[in-house]
Amino acid sequence: MTQPRKTRPQPAAGAEVGSLIGGAFGLVFLIINSASFSTLGRILVLVTGIAAFAVIVFFAIRSLSRMKRAQVSSAASVESAEGQAAAGPRRTVPFGRSYWIIVGIEALALFGGTRLLSGLGHPELGVAWVAFVVGTHFYALGHVFKLDRFHILATVVTLCGIAGFIAFFASIPAFIPIFSGIVSGFVLLAFGLWALVAVHGERA
Repeated sequence: MTQPRKTRPQPAAGAEVGSLIGGAFGLVFLIINSASFSTLGRILVLVTGIAAFAVIVFFAIRSLSRMKRAQVSSAASVESAEGQAAAGPRRTVPFGRSYWIIVGIEALALFGGTRLLSGLGHPELGVAWVAFVVGTHFYALGHVFKLDRFHILATVVTLCGIAGFIAFFASIPAFIPIFSGIVSGFVLLAFGLWALVAVHGERA
């Protein structure tokens, strides 16, 4: 008697939305933290960031459109139980209770932490705290979306946040917006693109 082959859990359809969220965070990081750069430096940072986010939006929309067409085609052509099994389980966007709990906790942590740091007289640490919170929240999103690569993203962005705190205690506060802001922004954009390419490959 042959044992049924175990299938790997499929990543949720939230991969596209997750990439858009990460890319949007990344672009905001670049816009805010490049304010102290020279005019030319800021233009280069913003042009690169906007171009990367535009690519994320394009691939996310195209991926969602293809998934919708595939589902419609499958529903129209596959009627038998055997056909349904071959088609596999339909992926759904996991924006349930767990997702909104994560978002709520993140919002409270962002607001409360930045207010506390400002109250303590260290508003420059706000970007480091934001990077730390945004990074750690991707651990939870990776679990909800079933995307292990989001755990890598979480680790890298969290380390960027920690690097900002290290820069503060090392008395080089000018590097805080670079480590925790600019680097985090480009990392978020890069991982957003990677997630979409990887999911597209899995579907193909």
